Amino acid sequence: MKKQPVNGYLVMIASAAEEVRRRCAQGVQGRFSIQEVRDRSGLERGLACQKPSLLFLDLALPHLGGIKGLAAILGLSPSTKTILLTDAPDEKEAIRGLKAGLKGYCNISIDALLLGRAVDVVEKGEIWVERKVTPHLLAELTSLTERQQKDSSLKPNIALDSLTARERQIAELVGEGFCNKEIANQFQISDKTVKAHLTSIFRKLNISDRLRLALLMAGDHRVSQSPHA
Repeated sequence: MKKQPVNGYLVMIASAAEEVRRRCAQGVQGRFSIQEVRDRSGLERGLACQKPSLLFLDLALPHLGGIKGLAAILGLSPSTKTILLTDAPDEKEAIRGLKAGLKGYCNISIDALLLGRAVDVVEKGEIWVERKVTPHLLAELTSLTERQQKDSSLKPNIALDSLTARERQIAELVGEGFCNKEIANQFQISDKTVKAHLTSIFRKLNISDRLRLALLMAGDHRVSQSPHA
């Protein structure tokens, strides 16, 4: 089912369960256009043709193949930000999914209000996960960052050298936990301008979200011990 477009932003909901589709739709109703699919073939067609901005994906979707089938689905529309819904959240599964490119991972019973918040978080370039998953995720990403630094201790600094002075300042603030609005106030610029800078930063550093940027900035401080830019 596809509803009238709202703000040119399409949210696709992929689940065989009517209750799940209803709750996801409720979470974004009135803000975005919605398309519902009930099986893998419908999902594949929708991703190929519609290229939705965001996808709510039920891990129990018929013929998906569970977490093993995730990479193939994500590859159909790389620009689509995907939030995975599962009835048995698992830390290892969450980390595996986020490494594959997920932008969110949560319990399928999450209420509609929180789903709406999840969309807002993901759209800011952040990752939405349940609180209990966060320590495991940070430990895994930190470990990965440290391994990369061990391979080449100069690599983070070389990458950061590609940033403009303003981009470097914004990256530093992201590393300190500042949100977009706080960064905008700091430099007296618009939220839209901050987002544009972050898009450029992610592209230059070959990363996909602000969590990885924060970890990279933390790693840069450990390697270079440089003063605040």
